[in-house]
Amino acid sequence: MRRITLALVLVILGVSSAIAQQRPDNPAFLVPRFSVSLGYNHMNANAPPGQTDYFGLNGGYVSGDFYFTHWFSIAAEFTGGHANDISMLGQDLTLTTYQAGPKVSLTGHRFVPYGQILFGGAHGSDSYFPTSTSFTSSASSFAFSPGGGVDINLTRRFAVRAVDADYLRTTLPNGTNNSQNHLMIGAGVVIKFGQRDSPSTPVRTAVQRPSEILFTCATSVANVNAGEPLEIIGHTLTEPDRLDVNYTWASSGGKIEGSGRSVTLNTAGLASGDYHVTGHVALVISPLTTADCDAAFRVTARSVPTPPSAVPDQSALQAKKDAIFHENVQDALFDYDSAVIRADAQTAIEHAAHYLKENPSIRVLVGGYADERGSAEYNLGLGQERANNARNALIAAGVDADRVQVISYGKEAQVCTAQNESCWQQNRRAAFSMHP
Repeated sequence: MRRITLALVLVILGVSSAIAQQRPDNPAFLVPRFSVSLGYNHMNANAPPGQTDYFGLNGGYVSGDFYFTHWFSIAAEFTGGHANDISMLGQDLTLTTYQAGPKVSLTGHRFVPYGQILFGGAHGSDSYFPTSTSFTSSASSFAFSPGGGVDINLTRRFAVRAVDADYLRTTLPNGTNNSQNHLMIGAGVVIKFGQRDSPSTPVRTAVQRPSEILFTCATSVANVNAGEPLEIIGHTLTEPDRLDVNYTWASSGGKIEGSGRSVTLNTAGLASGDYHVTGHVALVISPLTTADCDAAFRVTARSVPTPPSAVPDQSALQAKKDAIFHENVQDALFDYDSAVIRADAQTAIEHAAHYLKENPSIRVLVGGYADERGSAEYNLGLGQERANNARNALIAAGVDADRVQVISYGKEAQVCTAQNESCWQQNRRAAFSMHP
């Protein structure tokens, strides 16, 4: 018994160590509230009368797990098997077990090794069980079963139990020492229900590697009158997350005021024209790890007021241009936790590309957005990926690359705030706007 238990523990620890660093980003790896497994079970057993040679019982099992944490659960299991002519006496044996106990699992991976210790009872029937005066055809006893195995996650709802190996100890009467040792091997399917990990915190553990920075920036407006302040906002995503960075800002015109991820540009005295502001970030713990960004803006001279009759309705003209633009260049929507261009988004982008090729003077800013679930840092990266994929799709459809810029807003700018899928879908988008 000790040797079998030790062997099972070593197998589980070995598999755990081999896959400890594997945790891809996939909803299939979310931890369920509870799960049910059923499948085939084979038992290499010995049974009364006497310590007969080992023989095989074929049958099945049904088990269930209720998870208290992502790694600890309570397991309950029922097994049943049958064998014919198990000894020279010619008797058969039907053996069932019903047990429960603690279980630990290394969740969050494609391969999920687990170990468990179950306690309960066993019942034998259709056989020969000696008693002090005669014999009986059925008997019950205490059962004890340590073991483990490996599940393979396929989807959020289904997994395969690749192997389950358990040592089973029973104490059915056999006319000698009234004890039996069995080895059970099983395999089957796992059906998962509920979810322990909150949808607002997707399981997305990054593999540690040399630190990286994703840095984007944008101006609060594309056009500013000379003398008016202009706000510049930077968005930074580091890997690993939440590392401290130092910001440095410069501009081809005007004076930078303030510091950090948001600064103000004083445009007093600037002549009309196009300008650029550039940002630079460096990790505090690794100053050689840096990233840069660039944002363009235009300064216009303050116009001299003219009589109302001579002033064209610029706001109406601009509103009309915007309406025509958005009628032809519509947002691209995305699935949850995905930056893959869907078929409907591809159709919208191809239509937008046709319109932009017919209007070569229009420049486009692609903003990447995410719904409110997940951390701000994670959603900034997801928004950046969505904006980049939408930009690449426009370029692939024939739009010149220098006409398209990108920025990520993550979950900071929501168009809908209701707590439902319809609203979240509106926020998972790449939005297009006219950009000078």
